[in-house]
Amino acid sequence: MTSSAVAAPPSPAALDVLSGLLRDAVLLAGRGTAAPADVDTAMRLGAGHPAGPFEVLAGLTPDQRGPFGLPARLPEAPASVPADGHADDGGWTGPVGVLGTGHMAGGIVEAIARSGRPVRVLARSEASGARLLGTLGKSLDRAVSRGRLDEATRAEVLGRVSVTRDPADLAGSDVVVEAVAEDLAVKAAVLGAVDAALPPSVPLATNTSSFRVGDLRPSVTSGRPVLALHFFNPAQVMKLVEVVVPDDVPDAAGLRTQASAWARGLGKTPVTCADSRGFVVNRLLIPFLNDAVRLHERGTPAEEVDDLLRTGAGHPMGPLALVDLIGIDVTVAALESMAAVEDDPRLRPAAALTDLLAAGRLGRKTGAGFHAY
Repeated sequence: MTSSAVAAPPSPAALDVLSGLLRDAVLLAGRGTAAPADVDTAMRLGAGHPAGPFEVLAGLTPDQRGPFGLPARLPEAPASVPADGHADDGGWTGPVGVLGTGHMAGGIVEAIARSGRPVRVLARSEASGARLLGTLGKSLDRAVSRGRLDEATRAEVLGRVSVTRDPADLAGSDVVVEAVAEDLAVKAAVLGAVDAALPPSVPLATNTSSFRVGDLRPSVTSGRPVLALHFFNPAQVMKLVEVVVPDDVPDAAGLRTQASAWARGLGKTPVTCADSRGFVVNRLLIPFLNDAVRLHERGTPAEEVDDLLRTGAGHPMGPLALVDLIGIDVTVAALESMAAVEDDPRLRPAAALTDLLAAGRLGRKTGAGFHAY
């Protein structure tokens, strides 16, 4: 397991809501999507859970697992971690291209620039590029005010970031990271346009949270290195990066090594996983949130559902409050994306989610979802 300490078991009521997530974790490990240790790391760093699924399962007796359909025996952890995903050198050290100027792109730009690497941002317009630079400046100002940066370092970080509207300006990048809207057609169009302007050796990475690398590969030149580098929001703060390289990408093992080492060079913790929708964190987290919504549908008030997981499982935020933070629309889209390729009733959006979506109550961004803001 990922830790020598056995996690304190959740309360029986909390375990009931968590049981689907725990079963899914065993399923992913059994499929080879990710090693148990990486699953645990991903859920602790990417979802904020105090213990990973296998750590939770290790703290349960067979009698505690039985009523919830949890396996009596856990999968064996690999004897050693594959070197191709966890080398300490060989990462990209030069300029990085970033496609997009929105919230997620801005966080990725800041994380890269603060690591000492130059960043070239491809913007749709001068206005969107200026907004990104303004947002970056404000974020760095907050870091200075909190004593995390000095003024000289702030200026150096800003000086590493340039904005362009010409994809050809990204040609000298070590890697180009796409971080545009989570819409398959939009991502495919952007990647296709940039692909035509880049040498075929430049790797293209997507920051997708709900699609596969394989869904986007038809948009780029055959033989180009293509992968996912999935950062978590806010990217300049969150430590996890999911590294996804399909096995049939040329030199897949070497690309995993480079990408993982690069992520560590940004101060992040990479986990490698297979190319399946939702990767690790979203494939486990989003259906679990759907389970919590269904508990609410059965009559448990939203506040009680959230309290149950905070007090009964030590989660930093209740699941319905987290759905509101993520966005009802984003949660429904993620469930639908996974349901499109996997026949599992838990992946169908709960009626309460689709009702809120239809009513325009999307969570924090609209001032109301399961809670009022």
